[in-house]
Amino acid sequence: MTPSSSDSRPAGAHWLVRMNRRNRTFFYGLLFLAFAAHLRAIEAGMGAWALLALQFLVYPQCVYWRARRAPNQRQAEMQNLLVDAILGGLWAAGLGLPIWITFTLFSSNCINLVVFYGYGGLLRLLCAMGSGVAAGLALGMPLHPETDLLTTWLCIVVLTFYFVAFAHDGYARAMEQHRNHGRLREQFDEIRTLQGQLKEQAVRDPLTGLFNHRHLDAVLGPCLQRCRETGQPLSLLMIDIDHFKHVNDAHGHAAGDAVLQTLAQLLLRHVRAQDVACRHGGEEFLLVLPEAPATVALERAEALRAAFEVLQVRSGGRLISATLSCGAAVFPEDAGAGMSLLECADQALYAAKMQGRNRAVAFSCIRR
Repeated sequence: MTPSSSDSRPAGAHWLVRMNRRNRTFFYGLLFLAFAAHLRAIEAGMGAWALLALQFLVYPQCVYWRARRAPNQRQAEMQNLLVDAILGGLWAAGLGLPIWITFTLFSSNCINLVVFYGYGGLLRLLCAMGSGVAAGLALGMPLHPETDLLTTWLCIVVLTFYFVAFAHDGYARAMEQHRNHGRLREQFDEIRTLQGQLKEQAVRDPLTGLFNHRHLDAVLGPCLQRCRETGQPLSLLMIDIDHFKHVNDAHGHAAGDAVLQTLAQLLLRHVRAQDVACRHGGEEFLLVLPEAPATVALERAEALRAAFEVLQVRSGGRLISATLSCGAAVFPEDAGAGMSLLECADQALYAAKMQGRNRAVAFSCIRR
């Protein structure tokens, strides 16, 4: 039957409700045997036996049903624990405070309330069980602190089973939390790895694997600042593949992509750990060379030019060759800021193109 929309009860039982139902059913069943032995020893009447059956056989199912149907199952179960303590006090006083039975009731209720309330649970226990004891004593019940040997041993067995069951529950929940923690750590590591991959993808050109213009904007300023503070130069090499449009038109864009990738791999083989290789856009590439003066920058540019000139790229069964032009600009001689330095390198590259391509030109040479 489908519940109506006005039914606010949860669809399933809270783990605390399920656990306490199991514990009450098992623990109260054992207590029934211990109490039955004591009632037999003191030759109790039928009324006491009827109350015993209601308390330890029927009561656990009734409080489970109450908590199971409550809008707030956990709160209802916490109230049930207090009722357990009150009834325990009534039974202890009603039987004349027999030592082993009273101790068994006090110990089990103490564990329940302290586990779920902390040290505040001890105060709740004293109030709840104390009120039950006071109510029982108010009825004028005589004291009978002694218990026979069978009842004593049964109380010891009840407490032993209860402690073991409670410890096992704690162990099971701790292991479950450990597994959950492990799964959360795995998920966190996976998320962190994915974040790293996304961050890397955000600053990498997908075709060549080189850094993109966004990364260049982020690192050029700090690189210049470090060189400014240490008094070291910084060179920019702006590189462009000659007649790249002709490569695309004659051989197709797949061949053009292969040429771009080949140049990117060449750049990566020629960079130092502190250098930054970027795809500046289209067929333009950029090398940031910290602590490299103009002479070193031009030597690097010439080495790249010569190496690329002899490379042959295979695409679609054809061998494709291309050349590159390079413009170099140096901080602080040519410019003192990032954008100005880029403009100088671009002007030097334009000069290399105008002078016939397949060459490297320094900005300092064209401003004379």
